[in-house]
Amino acid sequence: MMFDWEFNHLGMMVTDRDEVLEYYQSIGLGVSVGPQPLLPYIEGEGEITFFRELDGDPVSHKYKTGGAHNFKDGQSQIGNCQLEIYPMQPGPGMFISRYLEKKGNGINHIAFNTSDIETDTQYFLDRGCELVFNVTTNGKTIENYIDTRLHGDLMISLRPSADDWEKSWRKNNESHPMVNDWNFLGLAICVDHLESASAYYSHLGYSQLNEIKDRQEWGVSFQEYSVNKILLELMQAEEGTIYSNSLEQRGEGVAELIFEVSDLKKEIDRLVAKGTEILQISDDNKMASMGSGEKGNILTRLVQKG
Repeated sequence: MMFDWEFNHLGMMVTDRDEVLEYYQSIGLGVSVGPQPLLPYIEGEGEITFFRELDGDPVSHKYKTGGAHNFKDGQSQIGNCQLEIYPMQPGPGMFISRYLEKKGNGINHIAFNTSDIETDTQYFLDRGCELVFNVTTNGKTIENYIDTRLHGDLMISLRPSADDWEKSWRKNNESHPMVNDWNFLGLAICVDHLESASAYYSHLGYSQLNEIKDRQEWGVSFQEYSVNKILLELMQAEEGTIYSNSLEQRGEGVAELIFEVSDLKKEIDRLVAKGTEILQISDDNKMASMGSGEKGNILTRLVQKG
């Protein structure tokens, strides 16, 4: 299926927001730019409904809209990618707390803007996914979390098309003088069984870009999918690789952010000067993985443009 979506942000759940924001800025990865505008500045009444457990009773919380919101998230701007960093306490409760209890810090969802949030939400419900989080303003849906975690442990968040205010906010963040010029390509996702995960992503309607391939120098088999223009690379890793370590310690899920850069060597030199470890470089010197996982448990891959 061709999804008429626009990438909005990545969602990282953490126990200490400021620690992660400061870490990413210190290694030259991202710039802290403040909380995101989840709620539109519209007077009225909003409501958040979520499930304490996926099979539990829904819980609703009503709030007044308009003015500044009281959410506790922070934003790390990495090139043209917004990384939402949201603090929670691990333990029983909603799915975010359970995620932290099971895995520790990490990315649990990717968010998109859509021109028809109700139709697109129903599309996933018809494929056996569950709606686990719903936000409304004056009765209108402004965010849905959809449970697409059966393989790959990554949720989809859908929002309506961005308004002019949100577009201006994004543009302002991307133009910050400390933000690098990296182009976000997508995510590398570790899975236990590549064929099963690939079949699931095909079932969800994601666009398959290739057959299963081997990247022998890095010890992985992979298959690429895309959602609109965002790459979702499913990976099954051999023992002893940087990806198998992630899988063993945290289970399936996002292991690596992928960015395109105009000068890979220059970026490597810059990051090394800031103390960042380069974990592996491809034989053709067109890809490199950096050790950015100390605080957020997520590595970063840079790909040479062209």
